[in-house]
Amino acid sequence: MSENNTNADIVSNTFVKQYFHILNEEPHYLHIFYNEPCLFNRHDLATHVKKTFWTKKEVKDEFLAMRYEDYTAEIETSLGIPYPKENGRVIVFVNGYLTRKKDYVRKKFTQTFLLAQQDNGFCVVNDILRFKEMQTQLPTLNPIAPPQKPAATES
Repeated sequence: MSENNTNADIVSNTFVKQYFHILNEEPHYLHIFYNEPCLFNRHDLATHVKKTFWTKKEVKDEFLAMRYEDYTAEIETSLGIPYPKENGRVIVFVNGYLTRKKDYVRKKFTQTFLLAQQDNGFCVVNDILRFKEMQTQLPTLNPIAPPQKPAATES
């Protein structure tokens, strides 16, 4: 494995852990990962209309409007590769699930980030999120009922 690939893996793994930790714990701070100008591209969950934002303030406002505090993100896979045309940039691919806390509706997503190196680390300069058509509802557990024990059998 080349040094560029190793560095891309380290940057990618570190970024994904930090980004999705913030998304799950304090989503109102997600905008700190972005720089200006940045390309922030989403499909609206309800209308499926593509939305594009360019400034950090627009990104922050969109995160607040998306109400990520109502969801939990779970990462299935992630991969970081060096950006082939420019040194100090890394492409990060993420697949995962976003689950709404109130009813456990789960949506599969894919997200692609382009990270650029800066003096104090890396920042997002391009972020594209798409939801896949698959949608499931996780079974809910009854917190009041005790877990069922298997019935004893005699031999």
